[in-house]
Amino acid sequence: MKVLFLLIVFYLFPFLCLSQEHKYPYNSFRERDPLRPLVNDRGEILIKEKKGVGDFFLQGIIYYPEGNRAIINNQIFIVGDAIEGYRIKKIDAYRVILEKEGKEFILKWEGVR
Repeated sequence: MKVLFLLIVFYLFPFLCLSQEHKYPYNSFRERDPLRPLVNDRGEILIKEKKGVGDFFLQGIIYYPEGNRAIINNQIFIVGDAIEGYRIKKIDAYRVILEKEGKEFILKWEGVR
């Protein structure tokens, strides 16, 4: 009887553990991409804290023959799009130039050359 009880407990235990919902503290929107290297071959720091205009965070740039796209705040934008009062003026390899009221603001990956 004890053996049967132990077999049942050991058999069900993994399923009981898997049924619990886990909440992870990692926020992929504001935290750095864990798959990008921290340093290059020369030992220079590549990734620094992302900084943007207000609450804008440049998360990536997608290259297309028709024109680049920028991923900002989990949304994809092209040149000419508006985001919270700013117009996207240009999308380069490592930066996005925003314009508002005649002033330019630059979103870029810090430390990327």
